[in-house]
Amino acid sequence: MNIQERNRLSREAALQTKALERIDRWKKMALTISAVGVAFAYAGFAGQTENLFFGIWGIFLILAGAGSAAVFNLGIRNGKRNVEKILNLLKRNASCHIS
Repeated sequence: MNIQERNRLSREAALQTKALERIDRWKKMALTISAVGVAFAYAGFAGQTENLFFGIWGIFLILAGAGSAAVFNLGIRNGKRNVEKILNLLKRNASCHIS
């Protein structure tokens, strides 16, 4: 592996790590939406006056937030695995070419 390819792989690992941090923020936002959904569902179904509108929207927000967070978590897990493979490849090739 030449220097140019090593630099490209190193840059790719850095960019993917930055993207994983961004996806993690999206996951946190999805969990926040899910928590807001819990508040809406509680207000709709167990509040002082039952409001079916809030309850349905709460359930929708819970499902949307939790489903999105699960997809984001899967992406983060696979992305971390990919970055680890890139770094292992760089480490393995660096140890092979030491004179």
